[in-house]
Amino acid sequence: MATTPSHVWRSCGLTTIGTVRKHNEDAYLALPEKGLWVVADGMGGHSKGDIASQTIVDAYADFEPSRTLSQTIDDLEDRSLHVNHILREGVADDPRNIMGSTLTLMYASQGRAYFLWAGDSRIYRYRDGHLIQITHDHSFVQESVDKGAMLPEEAAAHPSSNIITRAVGVHEDLFIDIDYCDVKVGDKYLICSDGLFKDVTLNHIAEKMDDIPFKAAEGLIKMALANMANDNVTVIVVECAEGKK
Repeated sequence: MATTPSHVWRSCGLTTIGTVRKHNEDAYLALPEKGLWVVADGMGGHSKGDIASQTIVDAYADFEPSRTLSQTIDDLEDRSLHVNHILREGVADDPRNIMGSTLTLMYASQGRAYFLWAGDSRIYRYRDGHLIQITHDHSFVQESVDKGAMLPEEAAAHPSSNIITRAVGVHEDLFIDIDYCDVKVGDKYLICSDGLFKDVTLNHIAEKMDDIPFKAAEGLIKMALANMANDNVTVIVVECAEGKK
C-alpha cells in the first residue's frame, strides 16, 4: 500500500492460464508500496513468450523512485529499453529466435498517474461510474480503425485482432508511449492483458469495478473463465483512496 499526503493506493493482481492455452505467457508485478504496477503479455506467435514477459517483470522488481519525477519516468522507460536489448541479443538474423511481449505500466506519484506501454495490453480508468480506456492499442486492427479502414465494432471480431504492431523484443528500436492524468480519490484503474477484454464486455468490466480491488479482480477472472477464456488473462485492479491529512 502506497501512501502520499492525500492518497492511499490499494491493489490486487491475479492471473489465469485460461481454458485453452497449455501455459501462461502473462506476467505481472504489483508494488503498491512503490506506486508501481506492470502487466506483460508474452507473444504466443513467437518462441518463449513466457520468458519475455517474465524478463520485463523482473526488470522492474527492484524499482525505487528517483530523486525527481522526471528521473523516475526516465528510469521506467530505460528499463523497458534495456529489456528490449536483452531480448534482441539472441535473435541474430533468425526471426525464429524472436521473444516478444507487450508492456503496460502504471506509476502513481504526486497526485498523478503515469502510463507507459507498448502493445495491446490495456489500462482503463473507472471514475464516477464511467469506464474509459487510457492506453491506445498498438495493433493492426486499431491502426485500421484509426485510418478509417475498419469500424470499431468490426475490429473486435476481426481475424487479425491478435496482430500487434509494437512490443518489447520484436524490433531493434523500441518506442514507448507515455501519458498521464490527474487522480481523484475513488478512482480505480484496471491494467490487463487482452485475454480479458476479448472475452468480457466493457459493460461487464465496469460492473465489476464497483467492488474493492480483490473482489473486482477475482470477479473479472471468474467472468473471463465463464466465457471460456481462450487466452491467458491477467488483471490488476488499483484503487485510489483518501490518505493522510
